[in-house]
Amino acid sequence: LLVLTYRLFAEHEDVRKEYAGCFQYVLVDEYQDTNHVQQLIVTLLTKEHRRICVVGDDAQSIYGFRGADIDNILDFQQQFPETRLFKLEQNYRSTQNIVKAANSLISHNQRQIKKDVFSENDAGEKLMLKPVYSDKEEALVVCNDIKRIMNDEQGAYSDFAILYRTNSQSRSFEEELR
Repeated sequence: LLVLTYRLFAEHEDVRKEYAGCFQYVLVDEYQDTNHVQQLIVTLLTKEHRRICVVGDDAQSIYGFRGADIDNILDFQQQFPETRLFKLEQNYRSTQNIVKAANSLISHNQRQIKKDVFSENDAGEKLMLKPVYSDKEEALVVCNDIKRIMNDEQGAYSDFAILYRTNSQSRSFEEELR
């Protein structure tokens, strides 16, 4: 659908102009997760007026496996030099320890939009790092920690939640908890 839309706009200037005329302004949220074709469509729709606002965070691009192109947001100001960049650097959700750890990891990115992210929340609990080398080892470590805490503190399974990004990640945890 995206490719056909792009081809329609690219090959039929009259159609592109008609649709571009429908939108005085274009806003794209989560721009870090757009793919190349989406970026081309946005460029075609804003060709005349160039009134575009994109919102995104280059440090939160997670859909590369689905074709998201981080270069869209990293190169945005080169493509649209008349735009202004507003950095939202205060993190309202996370503790200072989490923000500090995230900043440390993000600082290793070769290409990034430099930010000084901070939190005014409490420092929070000290973070614990446990390197693992497979999904099975990850499940074993997490489930052993849950079992240890349950034994030490007389807890129940209902006191815990295991968060994961995709459903397929749950299998190792399910098997380990049996």
